[in-house]
Amino acid sequence: MSETNKNRIKQSFILGSLTSSAGVFLSKIIGLFYVVPFTALATEKNMVFYSGPYSYYSILLQICSAGLPFATAAVVAKYANADNWKTVLLTRKLSLGVLAASGFLMGVLFIATSGPLALRTLGANATPSDIQKMRIAFMILALALFLVPVLSSYRGFYQGLKDLKVYADTQVFEQFGRVFFLLFLGWLFVKVFHFDSIYAVYMAVLATSLGAGIAILYYIHYDRRHIGPILREARNQEAEVVDSKQILKELFVFGLPYLLSAVIGNSQILINTRFFIPVTTSLGMNYDNAKLLYGIIQVQVDKLTSIPQVLGIGFSAGIVPYMTVALENENFSMLRKNIQECLETVLFIALPICFAMFALARPIYYIMYGNAHLNYGEICLQYASLLALVTTITPICSSMMMTLHLRKESLFYLFVGFVIKCATFYPLIRYIGYPGAIVSSVLCSLTIIYLDLAKLKNKFDVSYATTGKRLVKIVLACLAMNGGFALLNFVVKVNETNRMLALAQLALYGVVGIVLYFYIANMLKLPKAIFHKSMKEIFNQYNPFKRHDKN
Repeated sequence: MSETNKNRIKQSFILGSLTSSAGVFLSKIIGLFYVVPFTALATEKNMVFYSGPYSYYSILLQICSAGLPFATAAVVAKYANADNWKTVLLTRKLSLGVLAASGFLMGVLFIATSGPLALRTLGANATPSDIQKMRIAFMILALALFLVPVLSSYRGFYQGLKDLKVYADTQVFEQFGRVFFLLFLGWLFVKVFHFDSIYAVYMAVLATSLGAGIAILYYIHYDRRHIGPILREARNQEAEVVDSKQILKELFVFGLPYLLSAVIGNSQILINTRFFIPVTTSLGMNYDNAKLLYGIIQVQVDKLTSIPQVLGIGFSAGIVPYMTVALENENFSMLRKNIQECLETVLFIALPICFAMFALARPIYYIMYGNAHLNYGEICLQYASLLALVTTITPICSSMMMTLHLRKESLFYLFVGFVIKCATFYPLIRYIGYPGAIVSSVLCSLTIIYLDLAKLKNKFDVSYATTGKRLVKIVLACLAMNGGFALLNFVVKVNETNRMLALAQLALYGVVGIVLYFYIANMLKLPKAIFHKSMKEIFNQYNPFKRHDKN
């Protein structure tokens, strides 16, 4: 392939990961702000019918697609590194076929089991009407189990080529389409046709499939413009294509551990879905309150905590092709550098976001969802901000382990984390109340992170001493930011009767917090150490008002 085309698909490790994170971030921001009007259309009492199916959907989606897109990226990266473009194209074809077939089978399974799953989600106290509503939501969501794996096959292919910009772009297009249809169709059925508010939930579930369809169409269009150079190189290639059976074997050897990793890693969500309402009601909580809290934790709070988690998604995608190539070339110094840079970059960005979310939980929840159930929302968001940080790092560590062929160990560590979740779920809810469900997930993720990092240290001689020192400096910068929040609270206490005024006041908190964080971080030379540039140099590079010489 020509140097021009090679350069087009190559990006630096951090830049590529941040690019994919940026796309996911924009999609999450779009998704964040639909919750308020959507809740108004669907009403809070119906949110459980929206969040419940997605927990099981996530597990089945992982089964039919989670492993293969990452495996596709790894195999594509391997053969692209060897300039074997015929095999790259064959990998793409096989991946698409397998993912489409598995998605179809999982969709059929989802429809067939919708009744029992609905009953298990709502518990023994559920009414027949509630079970039927949940069952319909399950059945509508089944279509997405076919379309999203097809979309994932395209993403895995371009991820393997290190073309992470299109990965980011399609995240935005998918989410924008999903939110548009979610709100438009919900408004049409509830406000114009005057159907029951549960139809807003049905339309929201359907919008998942419509958003995926839009992203697939974008990839088809993108293909027509960018696949040409690879096709030309494949036609001119002298080396023989690798046998399709060998490619399928490689896909499943790579993909099966990723699949098991995704299933076990997300099983803690299944524990919450299956047992939160039954456990809390068995301990004396009213059924309606249990449904309400489940909706707050799994929908409202989850939308907020998903913002820092985009780094986990972006870096998990970004590390696969780069670490695959480094491992193939036995460039272990680059591997160690990638691991350290990845952890430090994610901590530098995610920790202050989670810290601010914890410190400002009450005003953030009020601005997003109003003062109904504000006390519940504040407590859930504070606990969930801790979970957001560890669940940002956990998938990155697991993806590193999988990419570096430490699959058995990674699966075992995930299983240990799952056991911790199961063992602590009931006791924590019993002794500290509903936040115990969140705390048990925090303990699960902390266990996995510790075991993964310890294994990487032993296997590849990775040192975390420097990363630990920089983490201390990041915490100091966060404490300085919190000091600014405390001082502002004496002067400008965030209003809880006018959401627009509260938004303006919170924006002031945000500006002060950002300035203090980056000022202290720059004094401690963190940007220079992590990004190899001072804050001034970073600002000058990306300053849109700076004039650039035309030479």
